[in-house]
Amino acid sequence: SVEPSEVPSGSPTRGPTESPSRAPTSSPSESPSAEPTASPSKAPSQFPTLAPSKAPSGQPTPGPSQFPTFPPSKRPTQFPTFEPTLDPTQFPTFKPTLDPIPNPTAEPTFKPTLDPTPIPTTEPTVDPTAHPTSHPSLEPTPSPTVRPTKLDPTRQPTKAPTLKPTCAVNGNFNLCIAIDMSGSVCNGVTSSLCLDCEPTTSCNSGGEKPVTCCPNFANMKEFTKDLITALGELPTDQDFSIVHFGTDVTVASTLESSRQSVKTINKLRYTGGKTNLAGAISLCQTTLDQSPPDRKNLMLIITDGAPSVPRFDAQGAATTAAGNAKVQDTFIIPVFIDEETFQFVPEVTFLKNNISSDGQVFVTDFDGLKNLQDAIFEQVTCQANAWDFRHVVG
Repeated sequence: SVEPSEVPSGSPTRGPTESPSRAPTSSPSESPSAEPTASPSKAPSQFPTLAPSKAPSGQPTPGPSQFPTFPPSKRPTQFPTFEPTLDPTQFPTFKPTLDPIPNPTAEPTFKPTLDPTPIPTTEPTVDPTAHPTSHPSLEPTPSPTVRPTKLDPTRQPTKAPTLKPTCAVNGNFNLCIAIDMSGSVCNGVTSSLCLDCEPTTSCNSGGEKPVTCCPNFANMKEFTKDLITALGELPTDQDFSIVHFGTDVTVASTLESSRQSVKTINKLRYTGGKTNLAGAISLCQTTLDQSPPDRKNLMLIITDGAPSVPRFDAQGAATTAAGNAKVQDTFIIPVFIDEETFQFVPEVTFLKNNISSDGQVFVTDFDGLKNLQDAIFEQVTCQANAWDFRHVVG
């Protein structure tokens, strides 16, 4: 026989349960569930669920869901979902999204942007950029840039001065550029002199035609053309001459305009050979001897190795040639190309102490030549302006 409950219910159920509950409910349900819960809920739901949950929730929902969740959420939502999530969220959102995203973010943004801006803002940044722009901004930045721009200053002055002043561009000048065509420019790690870019197996590379021979010489030509073009745009009088050197030295052009000088560089043919730095300095100076008296003479030497011609005391010969040029008031600017860019190799020390007019040598690798344009531009304009000032005052 079925044992009766210890305490009778207030009102009898319409039908008996298959197994009695451990403790009676305060008010019986109108219809009994198929399987009773192990422990009764604190308050009965208004309508029974279609299928019981595996574990009861802490608090009942106002209305039942169509299908129960496998593990209940810690906090119930205001309105139940039509279908439960596979894994419930720890905390529900206040308002659901219209369209769900494929992968939610770990933490939502406070205010998302509608669309990203395709171009930068019109107002300047609070802090200046590490490197100056090619053109000055209409409004100055609160702090100065590390290096000044090569163009005219901004319409309004900056709150603090730059570390180095921008040189005025009002000095007339002539510039002779001596370009190294020795074998080391194109021979890679070999010892070949690469005469006329031969042998091609060790000299010709990078898909360049034999006239240019290798990417290194192509970089030298492009750097020289870009520099001459930029200097030729200055509102001053200037002319350029081109000398190239290997074992022999050749004057490609005497003093001519920037436009004509660029054409001359385009026609240069790589020769290979040794490094006749003394001859290059001497022939460069002969092209500058034709200079008008109101112009500063400058010489830019681009080389990648120590002088090797003449055979005996090549460095002594180069030092003598540089000294003769300086006596005639020519300012010499050496550029040394080294693939390791070591500042203290013997060649750099020699150029600093014996060739350079101010003890400065610009050191880079072949690929980095283009990054020197601003520095060389500034050196040329500053020297031309300083000479012009002394010339006018004198």
